[in-house]
Amino acid sequence: MRKIEILAPAGSFDRMVAAINGGADAVYLGGEMFGARAFASNFHAEELVEAIKYVHLQGKQIFLTVNTLLKNKEVESQLLEYLKIPYEAGIDAVIVQDVGVMNFVHKHFPDLAIHASTQMTLTMAEGADLFKEYGITRLVTSRELDLKEIENIRKNTDLEIESFVHGALCYSYSGQCLMSSMLGGRSGNRGRCAQTCRMQYELKEDGKTISDPESPYLLSPKDICTLDLIPELVESGIDSFKIEGRMKRPEYTAYVAHCYRKYVDLYQSLGRKGYEEYIKSHKKEYDTDVKNIMDIYNRGNFSTGYYTCHNSKNMMGTDRPNHNGVLVGVVDAVKGNHAQIQLTEEVFAQDILEIRGKEEQVYEYTLKDGAPKGKRITSNFKFGYRFAKGDKVYRTKNQHLLDEVGDMFIKKNRKVPMYGYFYAGEGEPMSLVLTVRDTTVQVFGEVPQAAQKQAAEEDKIKKQLNKTNATVFEFDELEVVLQGALFIPNGWLNDLRRQAIEALENAIADQFKREFKEINRESESLCEHPASEREEMGIVVVVSNSEQLKAAISHDKVKAIYYRMDAINLVQGVEIARKSKLKDKEFYLMMPHVFRKDTYEEFERGMEVLTEDDLQDVTGFVVKSFEELEFLEKYGFNSKKLVLDYNMYTMNHQAKEFYHKRGLTHFTTPLELNFGEVKELGCKDSDYIVYGHVPLMTTANCVVKTTKGCTKKTAKYELKDRYNKNFIVMNYCKYCYNVIYNADPISLLSNKKEVLSLQPKNLRLDFTIEDSTKVYEVIDAYANEFLENKVSNLQIKSFTKGHFKRGIE
Repeated sequence: MRKIEILAPAGSFDRMVAAINGGADAVYLGGEMFGARAFASNFHAEELVEAIKYVHLQGKQIFLTVNTLLKNKEVESQLLEYLKIPYEAGIDAVIVQDVGVMNFVHKHFPDLAIHASTQMTLTMAEGADLFKEYGITRLVTSRELDLKEIENIRKNTDLEIESFVHGALCYSYSGQCLMSSMLGGRSGNRGRCAQTCRMQYELKEDGKTISDPESPYLLSPKDICTLDLIPELVESGIDSFKIEGRMKRPEYTAYVAHCYRKYVDLYQSLGRKGYEEYIKSHKKEYDTDVKNIMDIYNRGNFSTGYYTCHNSKNMMGTDRPNHNGVLVGVVDAVKGNHAQIQLTEEVFAQDILEIRGKEEQVYEYTLKDGAPKGKRITSNFKFGYRFAKGDKVYRTKNQHLLDEVGDMFIKKNRKVPMYGYFYAGEGEPMSLVLTVRDTTVQVFGEVPQAAQKQAAEEDKIKKQLNKTNATVFEFDELEVVLQGALFIPNGWLNDLRRQAIEALENAIADQFKREFKEINRESESLCEHPASEREEMGIVVVVSNSEQLKAAISHDKVKAIYYRMDAINLVQGVEIARKSKLKDKEFYLMMPHVFRKDTYEEFERGMEVLTEDDLQDVTGFVVKSFEELEFLEKYGFNSKKLVLDYNMYTMNHQAKEFYHKRGLTHFTTPLELNFGEVKELGCKDSDYIVYGHVPLMTTANCVVKTTKGCTKKTAKYELKDRYNKNFIVMNYCKYCYNVIYNADPISLLSNKKEVLSLQPKNLRLDFTIEDSTKVYEVIDAYANEFLENKVSNLQIKSFTKGHFKRGIE
């Protein structure tokens, strides 16, 4: 039977132990650097070594998160030393986002398994299989995939599949979010997300607010809980059930791991029919487990995420962005500052309750005494609060449950069963053999002599050897063989037991230890072409519609046009290229933001009707995902020019080296590098974005559908935040995703000297909502300033320089 792994988060050592105690088969954790949860407790080097040893003693696995984008200096001067310690201690795998990190790790640690993070935005096997030769053994799927898409991945790859089954959902595709970064300098790609999606917003159409002011958390998804989908998830081919929550308390980690291990095991042992009968006959038990998980932590109640639908209003927690708690009562009457509450659930002493009224009136207090379900209790609240009959009362902390979970999984640690064989004979050293799983050790002790008075007894020797409480082991079976009447002091037995357990611990740990072997790093390429191979710097323009295209074509200083394909298919894109009368300009089709199975198949249908002659007006493609890269290579488009967009991150030389090996040499400078970092990295091989509204999020969930229902019509909306900034929302219905663009465009028009000192391959201007007149004006301004050495008079009312000056941590 296929073993399904329960993979739990470990934000600290106590959370890691709790996860193992709860039933997790593996844990993932971060060290002091390069993890996607920079604000978790995380593990320093010595603690990490201890964690690796502890997990392996338990017969489990441990994965280290290196799942952020790394700047060039970090890769060149820090990554190797950082990874040496966990590598030599026996870490089972590293989780990576950055292809440069992947390239580096495989080069320096070739026998170390690498897992492709969900931050890589992998939606198909075709994308993930590009990495197999680099040590990738597992892909962590994008959280937006449904069950059929995962089944399709299973059919097309032999890589392990890991998918999130419980916990928080990002609103954006992971790895495609720059919102926290651009608005506050805290990059989600660097583990410092400020969770701007959990803030309040209004959706506006034609200047009019169309969202409900009572439900302002438009970008805040509910947590997912997929216990109801256990059979479907197993049968879809998922190998590892991943639980989110490195920042959450140990009780959460332990109990959630326990429930998923419990119900996966039940399904696999009973089969589909037997499992369904079990759930039906044990409904109270199952409902209690789900309610307990909800009591420990839930955001906006639960949904089953994207597994059963592409997007849905029911997935969103628009009323509240944090722990929702569990409904335990309703206000029955209010007199002055006293509320009478009719309990619908039992409550306990030290529970924290919230009375929730209208207009976000929330009063939180701690219960002094418990009370049974059905009883009426009276609670005081401070003057100034206004509550009314019918207001709901929620419990946000169930102290009784936390104590129960603590007793089950935290106060008492999981013991590892071992087999023992003790032998003692007159005139020869005592020996103790210990076996755990496939590891056996033998140690020898003192030499017993014949007993003068009281001889050693088997039961007393067993009792003494069984004193293993200070260790992770306990005897499952212990044989004692005595030859003759012997004198054996308890101290000798204690020493023998300690020696044997220490030897066993070391033997288990030694199975995983490795020796790091240095390689010659002098041969590593700086990954830039010599200046002699470069073309003259030009202006490339990204356009979104026919009017913008006409304006771009009409300007003689435009070198190339990148046409967005968010709302068109391949055949339509080729037709636009054919009809555009491009003169001497290059024409590139900019691939969709996301390339999932349906989109892939749509493009395949296009290839069935297109000929080589049809494609003669298309110079190349701008690539936004690994699935697109695989598609273009599969159909021979690598004979065309391929440009990697900014979200195919090249923040270090190792990433560029990875792409060079695939024949790719034209990049777009990542938007999160500042001037100095770009200068160090070099961008002679890269387009440099100097104007445009930056995409902050690409989302499968649709803020329009959440607010007014599905329109099936691509249109522009605005999303107003608490600072009265109006972000641009485009709901691209052709491929069913939203893109949220920054309210203000990047403009580096006044930074000519610094930009030119970078010697970019091209200057790139991105147009989204601009009309044709504005498009031409912006192109003309940049052409005058950067190419003609003329002063531009263009005035942009409100703009940002992005990360050009400040950068990110």
